[in-house]
Amino acid sequence: MLYLIASVLFSASILILFRYFKRFGIDNLQAIIANYLIASVIGFVAYENPYTVNDIYTSPWFPMAVLLGFIFIGVFFLFALSSQKAGVAVTAVASRMSVVIPVAGGFLLFGEQAGALKLIGIALALPAFYLTFKKKQSVKVSLALAILPFLIFIGTGTNDLLMKFTDYHYLSDDLYLLLATIFVFSMTIGSFVLLIRLYKKQTTLRWKHFFAGLLLGLVNFASTYYMFRSMTVFESSVMFPVLNTGVVSIAALADYFLFGEKLSRTNWIGIALALIAIVFISMK
Repeated sequence: MLYLIASVLFSASILILFRYFKRFGIDNLQAIIANYLIASVIGFVAYENPYTVNDIYTSPWFPMAVLLGFIFIGVFFLFALSSQKAGVAVTAVASRMSVVIPVAGGFLLFGEQAGALKLIGIALALPAFYLTFKKKQSVKVSLALAILPFLIFIGTGTNDLLMKFTDYHYLSDDLYLLLATIFVFSMTIGSFVLLIRLYKKQTTLRWKHFFAGLLLGLVNFASTYYMFRSMTVFESSVMFPVLNTGVVSIAALADYFLFGEKLSRTNWIGIALALIAIVFISMK
């Protein structure tokens, strides 16, 4: 359970950090690249067994690491953009509603069983997401902004399912090496995009973006590490709903206490419903 609690806390912290990035004028791309740099270094250093580059290429999980590397940075950039354009709350809901993808995968691909209490909890989680961040006034958004939640839904859900698939079929004692490899590919893709922006003089390198990314990298590595650890302990139909409802609740409270956003009675009902959903899902 400690792994899952840690995963919830660190995952919510990522959303909050992006909100602060906007406040302090941090360049998302530079910070994200620095984040993957420090995260990959942590993974390589933490892996205690001797290895060569060939060991990585020939690992059964290598193709999945490449694919996840692409998805990681794509979803990460969407998170950064959506957190700042639509707010922490909307981003949290858009990403956490994707819980239906890994949960369905758990039932269809991994032979997980669905008890009555678990199904009730999952059913409660979905309206909890909506109620937690329901606003009194309607908000007009552009088409581009309306597409962001859909992209985050698909990207996050696919990412979670592929992480579970990799853990289920390929991982043994080389989690650190897998994470380092994923982060290296994400960093490489991001660096290529940054070089293009530098060439077009659309941005300039600054130390503050780099150091912000280092902080993000520590949190991101911890979040991803504890997610994988949680997958080895809990079924997808338990782990992902609990993770998502927990992150949504913390994001709502962060909006209230850190960023001065008011929570209505409906929002508090949503948070309470999320906690009830966690209890039902966690019960045997």
